[in-house]
Amino acid sequence: MHSAPKQSEFVKTCPFGSGFYLPAEQAWRTLKVFHAYQLVLSSAFFTLFASHTGPSIFGQSNPGLFQAVSLTYFALTLFSTVFIRKPYIAYTRQVQFKIIADIIFLTFLMHASGGITSGLGVLLAVSVAAGGLLAGGQCTLVFAAIATFAVLGEQLYADLTGIFAKTAYTYGGVLSASFFTISILALVLAKRVEKSEQIAQLQSREIDELIHLNDYIIKHLQSGIIVVDHHNKVRLANDAAKTLIEHPITIGAALSDISPECWQLFTRWLRDPNQSSADIAASAHSPRTKLRFSQLHNLADNAYIIFLDDLSTIELQVQQEKLASLGRLTASIAHEIRNPLGAISHAGELLSESTSIKKEDLRLLDIIHNHTNRVNSIVKSILQLSRQEDSRIETIKLDKWIADFDKEFMEQFGLQTSPIQINIAQNVKTIQFDNNHLKQIIDNLCSNALKYGQLVDKQQIIYMQIGISPINQQVYISITDAGKGMDETTAEQIFEPFFTTSPSGTGLGLYISSQLAELNHAKLSYQANPNGGSCFTLLFKHS
Repeated sequence: MHSAPKQSEFVKTCPFGSGFYLPAEQAWRTLKVFHAYQLVLSSAFFTLFASHTGPSIFGQSNPGLFQAVSLTYFALTLFSTVFIRKPYIAYTRQVQFKIIADIIFLTFLMHASGGITSGLGVLLAVSVAAGGLLAGGQCTLVFAAIATFAVLGEQLYADLTGIFAKTAYTYGGVLSASFFTISILALVLAKRVEKSEQIAQLQSREIDELIHLNDYIIKHLQSGIIVVDHHNKVRLANDAAKTLIEHPITIGAALSDISPECWQLFTRWLRDPNQSSADIAASAHSPRTKLRFSQLHNLADNAYIIFLDDLSTIELQVQQEKLASLGRLTASIAHEIRNPLGAISHAGELLSESTSIKKEDLRLLDIIHNHTNRVNSIVKSILQLSRQEDSRIETIKLDKWIADFDKEFMEQFGLQTSPIQINIAQNVKTIQFDNNHLKQIIDNLCSNALKYGQLVDKQQIIYMQIGISPINQQVYISITDAGKGMDETTAEQIFEPFFTTSPSGTGLGLYISSQLAELNHAKLSYQANPNGGSCFTLLFKHS
């Protein structure tokens, strides 16, 4: 990625000719340094002359002129401090004024001190050099020309008026030539500084862009990343890591305080580098996670990086690939089964209507009827799974949706009173989900809770809790029954297709519900209820 610096961040050093642009901050900083030099020089001239402690050449030709000029020089420089601190006047105008004023004041001070032979003319070379650094371009040559005219003009005036005993045209010519030499050297140096500064600015921008790009990539990686220094402090963590770790992650906090389990596995790896990966079991608010450890060798201090991967997502992808081909096969088989199944069911109904069937044979017909209905329900579930369409995400108002669902659920099972006890947090208003998919998931969970739950105070109770997870601030709906619950072996298989503990079940209800949740970027999970029974939680994605 590459981008040029913005023109507004630079100032043009010379308003005409081949003036170039310098970074504004650098230009004003250099001007302030030159201003400080002027302030010290002008105050030194006036103080040393007024206190009679300076060199004897100061004002030896015209003390009154030296005193007036040095005082004016100091006062004007001091007054210009206002414009340096707050740039009311443009940079180029201030540079021109200060360099030309410097040349004029120094020329008068030189004249008052005996002319060019006093040696003060050398200070003009400093002004010309400063002009080259501050302005550059043709302005540098203009300053050199003004200084030359000032020196030679002062010498010519002194010669015509006979103020001094002797003249020094040769010294003035050499000094003038040095002005142009210095201006050219200053111009070359200023251009190099300009190019170096622009290269530095470009490199700085590219580094900033790379940093932002890296931050963006790390932030949006599906794998979680945690960087830990040798003091056990978290230096970096992306959003995926904050979702996969059950506890909130604070930059600068100790990893042992954030996740003791993660810290224990990390220290185990430090003791035995061969164990570079480990798994963390799933919990109510975080999936089963795989941890991989690595050391960062290119940092001054030892640092370590922990990669976190959602194993449930990986396993789901593998399972979906396996079931994709299986789904096509089973759908085809289901179509083929339906025709003979329909014939068997129809034949059974005709036999049951016959008057010649013995009473003991009617039991056999009931078995045929029940099992054909069960096979037919399995076929319907398989076809529903194979024809699954994309979700149509919409905004659902939870309070109204839950009220409508509760009413329909009572009508579905012919109940006089609702078995569902609903608790909705006040800060939960809406979710983004497919309305039909949500109804199918919650209906399946509540139907199972009604089927496998037990009576509490002579009535069936289903607990529905809707709130926001304190860990990752995601909305959830949990369905809890008062049944016996299930053992760990059964709990690990309940979301697998065709797994069921009921002789009349198809084993596809929870599997289809979990698939519908994934289709809406949500997650359906199970955890045992500490007070007994089962608890299913539907965790929604961030809105």
